[in-house]
Amino acid sequence: MGSHQIIQECIGKTQSNIESAFKAFSSLSLKQLNWKIHPDSWSVGECLSHLINSNNLYLNNFQSILNSYPSEIEREFPYKQSFFGKMITKAVDPVNVKKSKTFKVFFPDSSNINKSIIDDYVKSSETLIALAEKMRHIDLKKIKLSSTVNFLIRLNLGDPLIIIPKHDKRHLNQADTVINNKDYPKS
Repeated sequence: MGSHQIIQECIGKTQSNIESAFKAFSSLSLKQLNWKIHPDSWSVGECLSHLINSNNLYLNNFQSILNSYPSEIEREFPYKQSFFGKMITKAVDPVNVKKSKTFKVFFPDSSNINKSIIDDYVKSSETLIALAEKMRHIDLKKIKLSSTVNFLIRLNLGDPLIIIPKHDKRHLNQADTVINNKDYPKS
């Protein structure tokens, strides 16, 4: 697998996630955005807030790396995920229905989410697309970054480009589960 394929898949899946989120959640009322199946679960708004918070940590790293590697001619590089990248990808993959504990740094902001959360998610995702698009001259396997939860865990630069869209889809599915609950408010 090559670096350009990783970038293209990230962009395509992120665009799909944006479309799904906008279609499913943009017309929700504040009550619907903040409704929870039970007090310990997340609302639709909290799922989106969690994605924004976790993705922004990576987006800041991406911007710093791009600032350090000025744009050059596009080049294709072979790509292989890191050991930890594979583990994280498997854990956040939407097909993995096993619940996992969220690190505190990724918690949603609050249970009182306002309607701008949809636009904020879209902006965050569009930023990911724009940054990924600018990485076509960088060896995604060669550049390392620390995990956002533990600086001892090292990832290849391309790992988050695989992880983020899968993680987003997982939590968009979680938000869909909230909406499809039999007790979900009609308005």
